[in-house]
Amino acid sequence: MIFRDAPGETRLFIPQPAHALLSGQMMRHWGAPGFAQPDPAEEVILAAGQHDLAWMGWEAAPSLDPSTGRPQQFTAIGPAAHAPRWAAAVEMAHAAWGLWPALLISRHGTLIYTRYANPARDTPADKQAAARYLAEQGALQAAWAEALGASPAQVDLNAALVAAADALSLALCFARPGPAGEAPTENGTPAPLTLSGSSEAGWTLSPWPFRTPGLTLRTEVLRLPAAARWTEEAAMHAALRTAPRMTLEERLRPA
Repeated sequence: MIFRDAPGETRLFIPQPAHALLSGQMMRHWGAPGFAQPDPAEEVILAAGQHDLAWMGWEAAPSLDPSTGRPQQFTAIGPAAHAPRWAAAVEMAHAAWGLWPALLISRHGTLIYTRYANPARDTPADKQAAARYLAEQGALQAAWAEALGASPAQVDLNAALVAAADALSLALCFARPGPAGEAPTENGTPAPLTLSGSSEAGWTLSPWPFRTPGLTLRTEVLRLPAAARWTEEAAMHAALRTAPRMTLEERLRPA
């Protein structure tokens, strides 16, 4: 879950799969001249929109952070808790949608447990869970890529596209201007993305990786008083189930 302050003494609670939905919307419009294209397009779009499938069950009943009185933010949860969920989500994606979405969701987990690993914070159980994920999923990824007839370069490129949409979506959800990930290009050199502006005034992005001259992204989020706190998990779950919802709309245009 992502937390974001909003006008009027309120706070937005953004579930991880809701953030991922923005990534899928971006990927549907990805591919301005000079930028890499998703291939196969529909499968990469689906993987981008579902890359946080592993969090679906957790978001329905999140764990309480006693130090804040709110649900735990996703960055505070270690691999011992979410690596098994991620592996289960890969299996669900494989059963429901097939090889490409499962492969790319699996690869996104690999990115999390390598690039974003936090050895100083991770417990021995976290490190063991991450290592097990990497070993088991690495074997699956190799088998699925071979079954698809996909080259390592094609798999790497599609995984990088999902990662780019994820990073940009996170920057928007946190309302955080500045560096917003890297966009794969046709010449193989990643293009660092920079986000400027605000949610209220609209965002500008440089360089512009989309085929359309502007982009409006939407997802549904929870809106609660910024002062809301809980001491019991069951009470928090009940409050989240009945919390007011709103459409978060983010507008993007070229810098």
